[in-house]
Amino acid sequence: MVLAIVASRGAPQSLRSRDGGRLRVVRERAVAAVVTNRMERSAPTAGNLRRYDRLMRELAERFPAILPVRFGTRMAEDELKSMLVSRRRAFALGLAHVRKRAQMTVRVVRHHAASERRPTTAPLTGRDYLRSRARAAAAQRAVPGFEPVRNAVARWVRDERVEHRAGVSSVYHLIPRSSAAAYRRAAQSSAASSGITAIVSGPWPPYAFAAFE
Repeated sequence: MVLAIVASRGAPQSLRSRDGGRLRVVRERAVAAVVTNRMERSAPTAGNLRRYDRLMRELAERFPAILPVRFGTRMAEDELKSMLVSRRRAFALGLAHVRKRAQMTVRVVRHHAASERRPTTAPLTGRDYLRSRARAAAAQRAVPGFEPVRNAVARWVRDERVEHRAGVSSVYHLIPRSSAAAYRRAAQSSAASSGITAIVSGPWPPYAFAAFE
């Protein structure tokens, strides 16, 4: 089972997790994959996902940069090596992006989520298409009431992802690992003074910023 993508430089050939499990490092030039020989499929239960997260946190402590792989990903070693070769540049760029950085998550409850979408029409020109893409990107990033929080933590944010689901907007920020406590204080203080319902959590491994699919 494939766990994470890491830089091969300085990575050991194998390591033991804190729970005693043996992990191997499969190298392919500048990038590598941390894998386990465990072959049985793991159901995405709450317990298994918590164990997966604990392992990702442990790897994040051991390596300066990791790209977590989707839970339960399995592939033969020759297929894995081929993938490391074909996506080597993308992985190297992704690892450089998350190096010594962590993910903070802010979940914002939308009390008045819009129930209807505006009707859209097919763009007639290239300019119309680009404008429609820009509007869609802005709408994806928009979280009602969140701008004061976004401004309060902007000094630490190196990247941002936003998801909207079931009345909750999840804002993922990539920040320096050393800034997690300061980020949390600023985000919580700003949310409280702005009167929005927000839950701040982290630091996490950079799940939302992993390039592996």
